[in-house]
Amino acid sequence: MTIVHLAWDFLRHRKGALAAILGFQLVQILLNLWLPSLNARIIDVGIANQDLPYIYRTGIEMLVATLVQIMCAMGAIYFGSRTAMQLGRHLRKQVFRHVQGFSATDQHEFGAPTLVTRTTNDVTQVQMVVLLTFTVIVTSPIMGVGGIVMAIRQDPPLSLLLLIVVPVLGLIILLVMRALTPRYSVQQKRIDRISTLLREQLTGARVIRAFRRQGREQDRFAGANSDLRSIWLQIGMLWAFLMPATNVVVGASSAAVVWVGGHRIAEGAMMVGSLAAFISYLMMILTAVMMTGMMAMLFPRGDVSATRINQILDTKPSISTPPNPRTLPAGALTFELASVSLTYPGAEVPVLEGISMRLDPGTTTAIIGSTGSGKSSLLRLFPRLIEASAGRVLAGGIDVRELDLTELRARIAIIPQQAFLFSGTVASNVAGRLRVTDQIDRSRVERALRAAQAWDFVNSLDNGMDTQVESGGKNLSGGQRQRLTIARALYRCLPDASGHRTADLLIFDDSFSALDFATDAALRLGLREAVGDVAILIVAQRVATIRQSDAILVLEAGQTAGIGTHEQLMASCSTYQEIVSSQLSAEEAA
Repeated sequence: MTIVHLAWDFLRHRKGALAAILGFQLVQILLNLWLPSLNARIIDVGIANQDLPYIYRTGIEMLVATLVQIMCAMGAIYFGSRTAMQLGRHLRKQVFRHVQGFSATDQHEFGAPTLVTRTTNDVTQVQMVVLLTFTVIVTSPIMGVGGIVMAIRQDPPLSLLLLIVVPVLGLIILLVMRALTPRYSVQQKRIDRISTLLREQLTGARVIRAFRRQGREQDRFAGANSDLRSIWLQIGMLWAFLMPATNVVVGASSAAVVWVGGHRIAEGAMMVGSLAAFISYLMMILTAVMMTGMMAMLFPRGDVSATRINQILDTKPSISTPPNPRTLPAGALTFELASVSLTYPGAEVPVLEGISMRLDPGTTTAIIGSTGSGKSSLLRLFPRLIEASAGRVLAGGIDVRELDLTELRARIAIIPQQAFLFSGTVASNVAGRLRVTDQIDRSRVERALRAAQAWDFVNSLDNGMDTQVESGGKNLSGGQRQRLTIARALYRCLPDASGHRTADLLIFDDSFSALDFATDAALRLGLREAVGDVAILIVAQRVATIRQSDAILVLEAGQTAGIGTHEQLMASCSTYQEIVSSQLSAEEAA
């Protein structure tokens, strides 16, 4: 089973904990099997002979055995719970880190909702099955076999009833298990569907309200919720049938034992204490069968979850570091696209075709074009977030496919279209140090904030750079979030106390859209002085933002419509002329 292999990869390194669990459970079960025999001796020897000292001695033995049994049970539960929780933590970390290596195409293959479900709900299912295995599966076989042996010792003829009772109970559990297995698989898929709808509706809440689509979204969610409710009801009905069915078998078997045992006592073939012990052993045997059966029904759900987790872990990222990566040269890097084309999987036409450009240290290059012309896709080629279908992407004269991904991406700072901040402080967000123990270069943070035109508003906050930021930056305005996101990228482009700078390429992916014109102009005015000889690449919709760039690439339908300075493009590129005329007057364009 998949769940066994998935769990064993972790548990084989925890053999000490497993040995402790098995030891505690074994002692507990042996004591549990011994107690009915002691009780039978009290009845058949102590009470029958009116031997009070014998009753007291045996009673003390039972009390000591019970206390030891309780301590062993506590020890087994402690080590079992601890190990199961460690397994859950290990799987979540493993899945999370593996997903971090996925490209955008890999993530799209699964979808964000199912990745969340598999990292949380599915891991919890595996964790729960492992926990119940330590507390139930380990004890059930020993209890069942030991109970049968002890029952036969009490009265072999009466034990023949077990040949009827145990198979009947096992058959009921088997039939219910076969009905539950496919339903658990459907259940997980419908939970994925609920997660997908919730994500869509929470993310698009404003759009839904703006277009008055609340009713339709409510119907979609109600339909998915109804489907999930339906499968839950089916599972619940099967479990509801199982409990009274097993109780009927247990009750009928107890009645049969008392009836047959009563006749044997009347015939003098059996003692009263032996009958009482036999009934206790019968309950142990049936309990062991029921627990094993119930675990057998939970295992399919855990196995489905383990399979879904393995699907992620077995997926090899389409973009990864080569076996023997080359090392980037020290100093400022030149980045270059050489006849690059890009076609997304399943697309009929390329999103980019034959693009060539060069980003030298100390230069500012801009990209402009209509929506859907491939601007953002082009930016993702430099840090190798997506792979070029044809042509070469170079960093320092080396093809990026020959470089270590971590080293390459460390040399590039990106400001994305959508500003996102992490929970923490302003300083920790700008410095990228989100753990409390991380040291923050506050002087460098301040320089980054000033260069991003964010110092004034940060300084006006009650705690300045130590002001707490909510997840996603929800306690800040859109413009404030954008400026802090820009400051975070600039921090990596600024030299530290030793003069070392992390990034050699600064990319603005339409990052000025949330800024007013005055802030935009002030930021661009001091940008080059702040970052030194770092190459700057800007994607923008405003001509005013990019007109002073050293080179402007004009994209149209994924192809180069023109490249040059503002003045050169105004003289030679009709596409650029149309963009400029839609934004600036003739006097401003000149």
